[in-house]
Amino acid sequence: MKSRNILFFIFLMSCSADSSRTPDPEPITPIRTCGVELEFSGPATDVSVSGEFNDWGETTLSKKDDVWRAHVEAPPGHYAYIVRVDGLELDPPASATTQWFEGKELWSVASPACEVPRWNATKIESDGPTIRASLEFLSANSSKALLDPKTLRVTAGAVELGADALLIDVETGQVEVTYTPPTPGKYSIRVEGEDVNGVPAENSGFWLPIWVERESAFSWQDALMYLAFTDRFSNSDDMAPALPDPALDRMASYQGGDFGGILAAIESDYFEELGVNTLWLSPTYENPEGAYGGRDGALYTGYHGYWPIDPLKAETSFGGDEALLKVIEAAHARGMRIVFDIVLNHVHEDHIYCQESPEWCTPTCVCGTQDCDWEGPNGRALDCQFAPYLPDLNYRNPAIVERVLSDVLALMSKFDVDGLRIDAAKHMDHVVMRTLRQRLEALEDVGVAPFYLVGETFTNDRGLIMDYVSDDELHGQFDFPLFYGIRGAFAGGGSFRDLDGAAAASQQSYGTALEWMSPFLGNHDIPRMATEIAGNGQGPFGDTPDLMAAGPADSITEWNIINRMSMAFLFTLTQPGIPLIYYGDEVGLAGDADPDNRRFMPTTLNANQIELLNRVKQIGQLRKQIRVLRHGTRKELWLDDSLYIYVRAGESGDAAIIAMNKGDAARSESITIPSALGLAGKTLKGANNPDKTVLVIDGKIQVQLNPWEYLILVPEQ
Repeated sequence: MKSRNILFFIFLMSCSADSSRTPDPEPITPIRTCGVELEFSGPATDVSVSGEFNDWGETTLSKKDDVWRAHVEAPPGHYAYIVRVDGLELDPPASATTQWFEGKELWSVASPACEVPRWNATKIESDGPTIRASLEFLSANSSKALLDPKTLRVTAGAVELGADALLIDVETGQVEVTYTPPTPGKYSIRVEGEDVNGVPAENSGFWLPIWVERESAFSWQDALMYLAFTDRFSNSDDMAPALPDPALDRMASYQGGDFGGILAAIESDYFEELGVNTLWLSPTYENPEGAYGGRDGALYTGYHGYWPIDPLKAETSFGGDEALLKVIEAAHARGMRIVFDIVLNHVHEDHIYCQESPEWCTPTCVCGTQDCDWEGPNGRALDCQFAPYLPDLNYRNPAIVERVLSDVLALMSKFDVDGLRIDAAKHMDHVVMRTLRQRLEALEDVGVAPFYLVGETFTNDRGLIMDYVSDDELHGQFDFPLFYGIRGAFAGGGSFRDLDGAAAASQQSYGTALEWMSPFLGNHDIPRMATEIAGNGQGPFGDTPDLMAAGPADSITEWNIINRMSMAFLFTLTQPGIPLIYYGDEVGLAGDADPDNRRFMPTTLNANQIELLNRVKQIGQLRKQIRVLRHGTRKELWLDDSLYIYVRAGESGDAAIIAMNKGDAARSESITIPSALGLAGKTLKGANNPDKTVLVIDGKIQVQLNPWEYLILVPEQ
């Protein structure tokens, strides 16, 4: 957890004992504190606060030991306030907890529901094969009632822990958990319990995600992510859903893919063979059954998942909650992380939020219509609606922030989620993503498995992308500017010089966040790369030929697509960050713009598709096996229009050199190897082609590549 250098610290006392009482001679259970404790550290002669909790009066903080403090009594809830230091109002920094109040973003503090007990965690860790957790039961402020041990229930994954795994001290409210699971995997701790008066803990079911790793410790930079678009990936029961409207094109509606199809792929080791260890699932929410008009006048259904009507329920047509839980359990047993696609910008008009609070779903204007631009001086990115039936959520309403994020955390707990992909980041106020990051980091502070927050900001503007990436908001975003460089170099006739320029620009713009960004060559919002290479797109509802699928079963005919796509995968999967594979790209699936780019995944493959798939599998496995391809720094060694050579380097001697020739002629070049790489005198062999070796002589290697050949060169062991 990073340190936060902010002047004003807010202690949410719902998770702490009453520090103001004089310790009793005998140990006592921790008691929840009511109201809020405010602290300020920094040079000042006078510090005061005014807020909703004191009817915007003035509360002066008192100084002791160079820290200014005040206690404010307030009923449970979230309160906006302002801070004045020596008479001047301080603006809250990005790291502060904030909320909007009457058109201005102010400081925010929560007063806990102190009259009910609550669970807290002070430490959780995976020590080798053993999980250890330190928990405490915070008693209600009024009753001070102790934990009733008969109601205590602690689970690790699917296992309910017995007395041999628990050490309980009722008087102090302390519960120590020690458990050694039989196999590696995810074994999140969940805790339930009541006090002796029968009052359940406020957060009963308290979730503490924890992993027992198969091998070495996992970091998100070890991830290779795969977008499994549920409705189009695999159909486990061969059932074809009926069309809700006869005018609806099947391409724009449900086609039968389900959670069972993803489960079958996991159990057949399909993802592991690709080197994939992270599954991004398209939105799992329940969506409406009917068809709705799109911007193009065509009808669409919510097969894609981006029209949620329930924040916690999984899509019934995909198999519902039970089927989704099986997917996640199988993935976790294999060490695979699960990333949920979270739709926060909007809901469908049938969403329960609109039913319970209609004022939250008041129509605004449709993005891109008159006086409602997407961006620019008159842009209304924060409040325009993507469609008339998709109300935009206004996060300048604190009640919406609180309800939505409470539901997001409940969803993550329910399905034991490891990370989140945030849809439409630039269309939301920063407060929602910052607050989400704070709440997840509050869990991380006690040692739970670290989460990953990756956003989607569909733009070529790296500055706009970085507006949402920081230590206080998203960890990273999908690197759209680099995507354009990848497409230009490999799908078209672009120069490697432009591609390297795009990679260098990303490295310079993103800085230390580069390792959290996600490079990709395709996703569900853009035409397929195979179709762009072929140049035969026929439009969103046209009959775009699938050249890869049309080839014979036993001979390869589409070398142009195979060569270009496999080399694009090589580049993408050897870049810093967390690369993404879009389902179907590994077999060269065709498709023009949405929805044509969301065709059903082929169930049988011909020679063209198998050749590309095997190449992608090899690259993915090499990325998994060669650590420096995931963690090394990147440096260009040779660059011209058709020959590109760069290195991913770690400590001295730990290096992998990637060489690509996308020209129509063979190339042979003498390449200077920096002495700092520690490769002098070493033999480098092709990890993807062991028959090829080069020797580092006098600080140089001779690289020879045939047309459209690539190599990953590593020191021979």
